[in-house]
Amino acid sequence: MTEQDEATYTIDQLAALTGVPSRTIRFYQSKGALPAPVRRGRKAYYDRTHVERLELIARLQDRGLQIRAIRNLVDQLACGQASLDDWLGFEAELRMPWSEDVPELLSDKEIQERLAGRPPGLLAALVNAGMLEREANQYLVRSPALMKMVLTLEANGIDVVAAHEATEILSRHLSKAATELGLHFQEHVQERVRDGGIDSSAQLLTALKPIALEAASVIFAREIQRALEQMLHEGRLAPVTSPRGDEDDDETLSE
Repeated sequence: MTEQDEATYTIDQLAALTGVPSRTIRFYQSKGALPAPVRRGRKAYYDRTHVERLELIARLQDRGLQIRAIRNLVDQLACGQASLDDWLGFEAELRMPWSEDVPELLSDKEIQERLAGRPPGLLAALVNAGMLEREANQYLVRSPALMKMVLTLEANGIDVVAAHEATEILSRHLSKAATELGLHFQEHVQERVRDGGIDSSAQLLTALKPIALEAASVIFAREIQRALEQMLHEGRLAPVTSPRGDEDDDETLSE
């Protein structure tokens, strides 16, 4: 049976069968994610391979892939450079938490106990900052580690808003660094794979996971120390103390 004999669906029939709108099917074709249909005169016909490809595209989109990444992946699958099972396994491993900081669900009683002795309004401030999300009579803590840091700063005079803004600054710059590092490592991985030095990107992942947090901690601690020392030497940073002690000394002297 020839390809033309197997191609039996019009674009409208394909859309009805898969639930994918006709204009979306045309968009996938224009981006190279979906093979071109078979032409019979002025009409275009699709077959089961198009149905399967649309199902695959939907699965990959559910996993957050953009159409460009989907096109690259299906090209690799077609050329035998990758297998779907290997890719899904690698993607699943990447989704596993790289640290022990995983979301936590606390009851109203538990959150009240955790904030016992804290200033009034702190709970509302944490919710407004997005550190906590109220769900019925429970609270979702997306990052217990970050909330612990914010509470430590709050106990030392840094309010929740300022502390949360600090985490946003850190996240923004680390996100850029992480992207650059990912591209840097991927370039070298591709060279090593071509040379036979390593088997796949999975080997890179295995190597990166245990050192990622340690490297970020060591380098950031060094850099923030350097920055604060520089600010101090340039006169942009000075030790600030409460005037209470001076007032007490004045009272003692006056007596």
